[in-house]
Amino acid sequence: MACTFEKDEKDFTFIWILENFEYCDQKTWERLKSPTFIVDTIERTKWSLLIYPRGQESNKWISLFLRREEDSKGPESIEVDYELALLASDDSVLKSLCIRKHAYPKNHGFGFPEFVERESVFAKRLTFLPRRTLTIRCRMFKSTGEIKRNGKCIARTRIGIEEKKFLWKIQNFNAFHPGRKLTFKLKSTSDDKPIMSLKLSLRKIGGSSEIFIKFVPSNKNILFATFKSSLVDAKGNYVDCGQHEFWISPTTESEEYSLTLSKDTVMKNKCLYLPNNVLVLYCEQIFSSGIVFEGIESTSYGCPSSFINSNVVPENIETTCVKKPDSDTSDLKADLNSMLQHNVLCDVKLKTKSETFSAHWFILTARSPVFRAMFQSNMKEKAKDRIDIVDLEPDTVRRLLLYLYTDTLEELHWEAASDLYVAAEKYQILTLKNKCSFFLKANLSLINACGILLLADLHQDKELKSAVQNFILKNDKSIINSSEWKLFMETNVHLAAETMLLRFKE
Repeated sequence: MACTFEKDEKDFTFIWILENFEYCDQKTWERLKSPTFIVDTIERTKWSLLIYPRGQESNKWISLFLRREEDSKGPESIEVDYELALLASDDSVLKSLCIRKHAYPKNHGFGFPEFVERESVFAKRLTFLPRRTLTIRCRMFKSTGEIKRNGKCIARTRIGIEEKKFLWKIQNFNAFHPGRKLTFKLKSTSDDKPIMSLKLSLRKIGGSSEIFIKFVPSNKNILFATFKSSLVDAKGNYVDCGQHEFWISPTTESEEYSLTLSKDTVMKNKCLYLPNNVLVLYCEQIFSSGIVFEGIESTSYGCPSSFINSNVVPENIETTCVKKPDSDTSDLKADLNSMLQHNVLCDVKLKTKSETFSAHWFILTARSPVFRAMFQSNMKEKAKDRIDIVDLEPDTVRRLLLYLYTDTLEELHWEAASDLYVAAEKYQILTLKNKCSFFLKANLSLINACGILLLADLHQDKELKSAVQNFILKNDKSIINSSEWKLFMETNVHLAAETMLLRFKE
């Protein structure tokens, strides 16, 4: 039902931050429970939220409930009003439903089996799942009487994942026939132990040669996995080959699925799909090991609604139950990142074409001389407290901010590294530029060499340019005969000639 609670009505707000929500391993009928929380302003009653990531009754829905705990204090039954909502990265409400005057005995849960369609959430990942995180808000009110002071509690649950992105090159694919198998082994980055083997094979089905991949797990700590693949064609474009998700139990020996692209389709378009008789698959596999952290991060009482709604921090806040989310993480980095993620005291916005990010002038000016110059001048950006960045993608700005606040780089692929390199150059963040350059040099391939060479030349990066040119000369036959090089020569004739002339220099 539509929510009609007064904006300034005092309440208790519980925020549940679910990191890597997409990789929850719960099946239909299986629930994920939030950390429990005690509401001092409602008879010190004890509560939790329950979410069914794949629905309580149907995997079409995400189900959401408020539950009173069995060991709760207070009367045997208590009547409350409450609102359950999903929040965007700027704390605006994306979806909300309300319950009025519901009586809660102890050990009782009530809510919405059909809170939001699962497909609609994942179709708008950037909106509902920024940084792969689902944020749930529960506002609670007394049905009779009123709460004397606002309260707020923030809890976090982190699903542990390991992501692997790789190119799988199948040589002499036209000779690949049913009965043959090709194996690709994945190891964990943290301990170098095997995680899973991928076995590619062909199978005749209805006269068509279908491409199958069998997944053979090696690590029994993995509970759930997703796999997405794309064919990389001769022009460097990605052709979707489908995605698959599967559960792993101690008795799971293997899991198999077929690509949406058959060998017959590949061979019919071999000039585009099979350059040099090599099938190139770009694969993304993510492994989930379940919950690796959960707990209450902070609790506060006596804050006015302006603090709850706009992050204005009043004096004399009573705060209890503060718990670090990760003891191995630098306190400063974690605290700065928390301020960024939760929009605490942000005073400037970075606006891209499709998304806006909140940030702090102090951090931007401390890390970038370009932002510092903007702040110190009377530029129009300062007057509006907004900086328009229409030439960078939202993902690039998000990665840039993460680095500025925490000196951390998320796992990169070469396109993201290239975009981040450009952003680092634009804002003169030399340490980030150097890290991106190092990544690009370490991940040169026949597919991306031309693009990285052009990037290095445009930004006059002699070291990166030299590394790419040396790579091209070492792999000259494969690169010069590729469609990427032919296109590169047509549009960058001087740079192509300069590179080829290096072969004749001593």
